[in-house]
Amino acid sequence: MSKHEPQDTAARMRFRLRIAGGLLLALLLTVALRAIQLQAFDGERLARMGEKQHLQEWIVQPERGTIFGGDGDALAISIETQSVYVRPRRLKVTGKVVADVARALHMKRGDVRRKMTAGEPFVWLKRQVTPREAQRVRRLKIEGIGFYHEPKRYYPQGRLAGQALGVVGRDAQGLEGVERSYDRYIRGETRSWVAERDALGRRMLVAGLDEWKLQPGADVRLTLNTALQHLAEKHLEATVKRYRAKGGTVVMADPYTGAIMALATYPFFDPNQFQSQDRSRWRIRAITDTYEPGSVFKAVLAAAALEDGVVGREDLIFCEYGKYRYGGRTIHDFKEYGWLSFARVLQLSSNIGVVKVAAKLGKERYHRYVRRFGFGQKTGVDLPGEVEGKVRPHRDWYDIDLAAVSFGQSVAVTPLQMVMAFSAIANGGWLVRPYLVDRVVDEDGRVLLDNKPELVRRVVSRDTARAVVDILKGVVAEGATGSRAAVAGFQTAGKTGTSQKADRVKGGYSKTKRVASFAGFVPADEPRFVMLTLVDEPTKEVYGGLVAAPLFRRIAGPALHALGEKPDRRLLAVTPATGRNGVVRVSRAPTRRGKGAGSGGKPNLVGMSMRQAVHEARKLRLSVVLQGHGYVAAQRTDRGGRRLVLTLKE
Repeated sequence: MSKHEPQDTAARMRFRLRIAGGLLLALLLTVALRAIQLQAFDGERLARMGEKQHLQEWIVQPERGTIFGGDGDALAISIETQSVYVRPRRLKVTGKVVADVARALHMKRGDVRRKMTAGEPFVWLKRQVTPREAQRVRRLKIEGIGFYHEPKRYYPQGRLAGQALGVVGRDAQGLEGVERSYDRYIRGETRSWVAERDALGRRMLVAGLDEWKLQPGADVRLTLNTALQHLAEKHLEATVKRYRAKGGTVVMADPYTGAIMALATYPFFDPNQFQSQDRSRWRIRAITDTYEPGSVFKAVLAAAALEDGVVGREDLIFCEYGKYRYGGRTIHDFKEYGWLSFARVLQLSSNIGVVKVAAKLGKERYHRYVRRFGFGQKTGVDLPGEVEGKVRPHRDWYDIDLAAVSFGQSVAVTPLQMVMAFSAIANGGWLVRPYLVDRVVDEDGRVLLDNKPELVRRVVSRDTARAVVDILKGVVAEGATGSRAAVAGFQTAGKTGTSQKADRVKGGYSKTKRVASFAGFVPADEPRFVMLTLVDEPTKEVYGGLVAAPLFRRIAGPALHALGEKPDRRLLAVTPATGRNGVVRVSRAPTRRGKGAGSGGKPNLVGMSMRQAVHEARKLRLSVVLQGHGYVAAQRTDRGGRRLVLTLKE
């Protein structure tokens, strides 16, 4: 062995130790630098990654409050339902699994496969499934598919008041109707928690179930009367189908408070099936759609003219025997009238008569009253989607525009605007704000919102309003254009309307498409409600007096009974009974025998309405036989000379 070997060995060992030490130092330095990088530069990013793996934000929706009708019936409630989800990373996707799940959930296979193979850790397969669908999926026992319980909106009355109630989306957010306008009350406060989850993604409730409890949304009570709503929808549907119309609307409101008692739109909308129905059915057409009202609008002109003293109720107006040249156009009446009192102009719905009165009133004054009655502006109803309608500035009116607006053309209104205008006439001259929600109450019984009647402004004086009411009584009571709206046992007031619809293709007005309507109130002197009945594009019959007026009667009669109103026996004294060949026999009311009873003097009843003629005959203690409908065209005495036979024609 050389004497240098131990020295060489020691030198190699020291070299190796230096190398090892240098490598260890470099490793430690690398680790230190990496630690500094992770802590100082990547700390926040890594913390977020860790939170994503072990923490998750859970958004919790409270149970929506219940919507009640004015009589306490539940119209919208929340029920617990199940939603099916899939965790694609834990699921073994096969053709059989896809087919079985698609069949159980009534889904397309392509949609199921797309969701099962998504790169997301969590995917909804189907939200708010039926109990039967959930049971079918459970029976498959497929790992990676689970269930989540969440509230679902359910409407126990089905389509009843569907548009007014509105609809709720799957995320518990109100989309239309009351559900939307009062969503912040009904929905309650949505909260979110950050909770830990295990390696399988399951939520761990560290503090127990109490931390997930939320106060449910507040309950809402409507002014809507479900019994009246049933009546309105039942008879509206029957009328639309009878006349093969495009649709229809009924609005009923308390004229003194503005509370909406019924709000019906046909075609109906079932919020339980909203996804399968055309979105156009969601609309509350009483506030979102406008129409030209036609002769119903003559009541507004009457109020304006009487208020400004332009004309008196009994002032005579020459109606030109059916043709009148004004503003470069020829105005026509349905029948040829000569001299008529202003009251008769309204009762017989003479266009020429109202045009002459409108000309005396003038564009500026008439426009001012149209606006004061609420047209061309929103009513302020507590529902979404209301439109203003359209009333052009009077400066843009030509003479023919003044004429057109006087009988309800060239102006666009909503059904609710018309109801509130007639309410102003019925209640003595005040325009009131309509509302559908009476109050909002939370779980503890505290009233969060209480809608009170709100007077907007005085439109006309009480005397003027009463004068218009008396005229509108004649429209119905005298058997004129609105005779078919008369409610047995009650004095009824109202006005018919038949308007042509604009032809958007050719311009001008359509010769076939019309809107038939009737606006009125009953009992006339102390009305329980104002109601508008509107039928869009009826066929067979197109006039308001023949289509919308009978609809008013069919709803109003049972509605008064439901509200506890009792008929006036004096108005029931004359009882018609149909005889052979369409002859209507009218019996005399029981009276005390006295001077003049059964006297032989025969009055001249020609030209009177049926009701006027019967009234005069009763005063003279005469027995009357009526043939036909409308006005007395001829009269004769029967062979025995004991009865007066009246022939009536429309």
